[in-house]
Amino acid sequence: MSGIRHLRAEPLADVGGALLEGPTWDPASGQVRFVDIPRRRLHAFDLGREVLMTFAVEETTTAWLPWRDGSALATRSGLRLVAADVGADPGRLAVPIEPDLPTNRSNDAKCDPAGRMWMGTMADDESEGAGALYRVDPDLRCTRVLDALTISNGMGWSADGRRMWFVDSPTRRIDELAYDPGTGEASDRRPWVDLSAFEGVPDGLTVDTEDTVWVAMHAGAAVLAFDRRGGHVATVEVPVARPTSCVFVGDQLDRLAISTAADAAGIGGDVYVCEPGVVGTPTVVFAGVA
Repeated sequence: MSGIRHLRAEPLADVGGALLEGPTWDPASGQVRFVDIPRRRLHAFDLGREVLMTFAVEETTTAWLPWRDGSALATRSGLRLVAADVGADPGRLAVPIEPDLPTNRSNDAKCDPAGRMWMGTMADDESEGAGALYRVDPDLRCTRVLDALTISNGMGWSADGRRMWFVDSPTRRIDELAYDPGTGEASDRRPWVDLSAFEGVPDGLTVDTEDTVWVAMHAGAAVLAFDRRGGHVATVEVPVARPTSCVFVGDQLDRLAISTAADAAGIGGDVYVCEPGVVGTPTVVFAGVA
């Protein structure tokens, strides 16, 4: 265990939410953006002014990503594109996903370095194998890439774009796939890091510029970092039990913002931050056509 850095996250935004997820960084507005899934809320925290803005949405929304013409929302019905203000405009359902499965919903979503949207699904009751992982290309073609998932969660890519990391939470591991940055093809899924010895289950993740993967451990009160060889190199202690995801934020992308969920006693549901001494990769804008 020697050589593992130990860090501690501090409060960033007092939200009082239920299940905060999908944090992203929007440099144009200087906002950390995230969602509260069960409460159907979108939140934007102005990092400079330390002001929280909240928007209600009609549909269960699990990720709020930047789009070149506005916002891209991962929702129960699929990918929505919003050119106007979020909350005031439900947007256009650009890509329906699993319309034949009304008890499924979207979960984590993220764009690869080329701006392709990746969106996972899961059953409301977390039924084993009911979910899948989809890729939405800039021309809005949708491809199912992985089947038989239970809780499709964190995703990230290496600096050269040739490795993809992915989490199906109940497996308690991070998987690696070979990735073709030119076509978006992902293949050869295989276990990369076994997390069964750690407390909690893996949830959302992000990657820094050295290909270190930072993964939130739900019910584990920590974010764990693994270098490109899969070695455990850092632990960020979080003051609440249920971290859900993380993203690098700030003008230098040198602060790690961590979303959390509330536990049965209502503790959690806020956003925390630490300075891990590394630089992260940016939140990628969805490159989809209007």
